[in-house]
Amino acid sequence: MFQVASRPTHHHGAVPEPLNLAMSHYQTTPVAQKLNIPRRLARPSFAEPSRDAITRIDPGLAGVPLEYIRRSLAGNANQMLTALSLLTIPSSLPCAHLPPTIDAPVRPSSQTPDLSAFPTHVLAILSSRSSSTTPTIASFADRASMPASTTVPLYPASALVLASHCALLPSLPQGLPPNGRRAALTLPIIPLTVPSPETFPLLHAYLHTMRPDTLLASLLPALASALPQLSGANTSAGSNKLVYVAQFSSDRLLRLAHALAGAALQRGGSQGGAMSTLMSHIKVVNGLWQNVCALGVFDAELWGVMDLAWEVILAAMTKVSEGR
Repeated sequence: MFQVASRPTHHHGAVPEPLNLAMSHYQTTPVAQKLNIPRRLARPSFAEPSRDAITRIDPGLAGVPLEYIRRSLAGNANQMLTALSLLTIPSSLPCAHLPPTIDAPVRPSSQTPDLSAFPTHVLAILSSRSSSTTPTIASFADRASMPASTTVPLYPASALVLASHCALLPSLPQGLPPNGRRAALTLPIIPLTVPSPETFPLLHAYLHTMRPDTLLASLLPALASALPQLSGANTSAGSNKLVYVAQFSSDRLLRLAHALAGAALQRGGSQGGAMSTLMSHIKVVNGLWQNVCALGVFDAELWGVMDLAWEVILAAMTKVSEGR
């Protein structure tokens, strides 16, 4: 069982830099101090994904720049989604009876993607039980000791996508060679523990699609209709540059914060209810941040989206608490 640490090292070697949102009215947030919420999301020490891990997956990528690999994977995102739609994989399985592999039938299609677009593994996501600072291999006894009724969600994943983004993820076991018929794919099931299983789908989706707009809409669902969508002209997919997030001015962020506060008040029905709603948003962003740190993901746009959502939520909490 793979495990990733739940407590990253803070601030030392911080990369990427915190997003400078310049919302001067909210530079100090008493409500955040009162609730013991960090003013900014801390950065872990930077780590580069293992070149050896990438080369083991595809020897032809030896010496290929990491940014080129990421951009190529991002450009293949639609093919990956199409390939995934052709597979039949259960959404969860009993933890106590996880098989080492799963046979995923491939639905016939007139436009079947290249085999490289299909997932290579299935991740069975569990909650971390350790405070260690580096990923460790846990024993099978830990998994077997869990109640038979416990189920774990399954996420088909590309080993190359994970290896090119996740610096702290141990090398996955070699995927099984595909059979020539393609009637089904046999995929290894990898039990993986992360600090926040509940928010893992957000990170999993982002790494495989590189869509910051979709991620931000998931973090701020009440504002989804007011958020800009990603276009081909301003995509930063795989480039490790801030493009999508850069279009948000301070005034725009303030408007979003006011809108979020209004939506929270409408949903909660009172100041207390609104604060509870906003705290649930904080917990989601914090869970995503924990997983990002634990897996060692340093994509600039990803961090920019988390910073932006955190800033907007804190500003909305300040507005609600002050009754403005």
